[in-house]
Amino acid sequence: MKTRMIVITFTALTLAIVLSAVAIHWQVPIVKPTAPIASEQVFNVTGRIVSIEPGGRTVHIAHEDIPDFMPAMTMPFTMRHPEQVADLAPGDAVQFHLIVTKDDSWVSEIDKVSGTTRTASQPLAVANPDRIETGEAVPDFELVNQDGAPLKLDAYRGSAVLVTFIYTRCPLPNFCPLISNRFSELQDRLGKKFPGKTHLISVSFDPQFDTPAVMKDYGKRFGARSNLWSLATGTQQQIDYVARLFGLIKEKDANGYSHDLRTALISPDGKLVHIWRSNVWTPEEVESRVAEVLHR
Repeated sequence: MKTRMIVITFTALTLAIVLSAVAIHWQVPIVKPTAPIASEQVFNVTGRIVSIEPGGRTVHIAHEDIPDFMPAMTMPFTMRHPEQVADLAPGDAVQFHLIVTKDDSWVSEIDKVSGTTRTASQPLAVANPDRIETGEAVPDFELVNQDGAPLKLDAYRGSAVLVTFIYTRCPLPNFCPLISNRFSELQDRLGKKFPGKTHLISVSFDPQFDTPAVMKDYGKRFGARSNLWSLATGTQQQIDYVARLFGLIKEKDANGYSHDLRTALISPDGKLVHIWRSNVWTPEEVESRVAEVLHR
C-alpha cells in the first residue's frame, strides 16, 4: 500500500511538471478576474446655452441632433463640475461631451465656441395665467391613473402630495428614469414613516403613447403600489393644464419631447409648498420637507 501511494504521488508530480512545461512552451496566458467595467457612451455635442440655474449644476442647452441617440431639442443637462460654466452665459455657443451610462448622464469638458449652431428652437416664454406660486392653493384637476380610474387631486386632501412629470420613452437615464427611481424610494420611505398621510403622482405628458396600460407596466418596473403612487395620464388638454399649473416647459417633435423637470410638494390643505426644478434633489431632502409640512 505504501509503495502504491508513493507511485501515485510521483505520477501526479510528474504530470504537473509536464503540463507547466507545455504551458510555458506555448505561452498559455494566466487569466485573472477583473472588475466589470461600466458601459459608458460619450457623445460630442454642439449647442447654445439657454439658461444656467443658480449654482451651475443644471444648464439648459438647445443642442444639435445627436446621431443615434437624441434629436435636436432643448434640454436641462447635469454638470458634474459646475465651475466649468462660471465664465459662460445664456446665448453662448458651446461644444461639450455628454457622458451616458446605464443609470446616469452628465456634461463634461464644456467649451465656448465662436460661430453659429443649428440648434433646436428654444421654447418660447409665453404668458401663463394658470401658473401657481408658492403658498397659493392648487386648483383641483382630474386625470386617469394606471388602472384606468379617475384621479382627482382633491381626493388626497389631508395628505402631503408630490407631483412630478415624466414620459415613459424618455432617453436620458437621469431624467424621467431617475425621477421614477427616486419616487420609488420615496414611496417606501414615506409609506413607512407617514402611513396614510402621503401620495405620489407621476403625470405623463405623452398621452398618445402613455396609455393607462403602458403606465401600469412602467410602474411595475419601479415597484409602484397604487395606494401610494399613481401614474397618471389623460387627455392632452387635461395634461397641458396640469403642466401649466407647475410651469413645466415641454416641446414635442417628431422623435419625442424636450422638457425640463418639475417636482411639486402640495400641503395637506392643498397649497403649493415647493417646486424642485431639476434632478438634483434627494429622497432624504424631500422626506424632510414632507415631515415639516405634516408636523405644522
